[in-house]
Amino acid sequence: MKLIFCLYKMNRDYVVCIPSYKRATVCNDKTLSTLHKHKIDLNKIYVYVANKKEYDLYKYVLNSNLYNKLVIGEKGLVQQRQFIMEQWSPSKRIVFLDDDVESIDMSLSSMYKGHTLDYFIKDAFHKCIMNNAFIWGVYPVFNPFFRKTKTEMSTELKYIVGAFYGIINRPTLKEIKLTLTKMNGQKEDVERSIKYFVHDGIVLRFNKIGFITKYYGKEGGLGRFEERLKPMEAACKTLEYKYSEYGHTRVRGNGMSEFVLKKKSANTVSHKKLKTSKQKTKKNVKTV
Repeated sequence: MKLIFCLYKMNRDYVVCIPSYKRATVCNDKTLSTLHKHKIDLNKIYVYVANKKEYDLYKYVLNSNLYNKLVIGEKGLVQQRQFIMEQWSPSKRIVFLDDDVESIDMSLSSMYKGHTLDYFIKDAFHKCIMNNAFIWGVYPVFNPFFRKTKTEMSTELKYIVGAFYGIINRPTLKEIKLTLTKMNGQKEDVERSIKYFVHDGIVLRFNKIGFITKYYGKEGGLGRFEERLKPMEAACKTLEYKYSEYGHTRVRGNGMSEFVLKKKSANTVSHKKLKTSKQKTKKNVKTV
């Protein structure tokens, strides 16, 4: 394990990969503009589209000063993400962003307030290395009221939202490949959260970091809100059948199905040692 993580430490730089479908103007005016505002080096930024027709449209619409390269990948969110992972070498640090991220807020974080987005991303990957983790995410909603009461960083099973997360690349690892949500793309980020936790025993989430995006827009690959209700329900049932130990389905008042994750502590070797150490300390305190 030590040798593996020494190799991961060697590949310190990261890339930002943006899957996009039928939203060239949105991609340009939101995510690319947001990254530019945060002074992310454009050479790190790659936009992935589904086909040649989309490529030609995006090439015409996107401001070439806002990104490095436009790449034709595959249609379908799960398929596109896997394509992206296979394009990059093992251990590459990849940040995934949706194409409609309007802003990223670090002002509530005592660790990252006043720092750049580049600093946050690099430190998030550094903390992955230090905790034997391979994925990090941020709080899934922008609302500051929810974020301000949360711990800075969690290591237990948490939902890593697909709109903004980072991975240390393992493109051929079968255990983390998405299979249950591959067909319709709904709840693909939930399946990813579970699979990384099951395999690695840990996922990192920075709960003070928020961002603004529109989860159920009128365009894009996953469809409008009404069109996604039945696929969401089907995806949740599939996840519950396979991963009932890790969560359950809940239906909101608006008809939207969600898969609610259960509370499960980090289960890596280092965290087991830490837990054992704390337990021993408590015992010693009691016997004094």
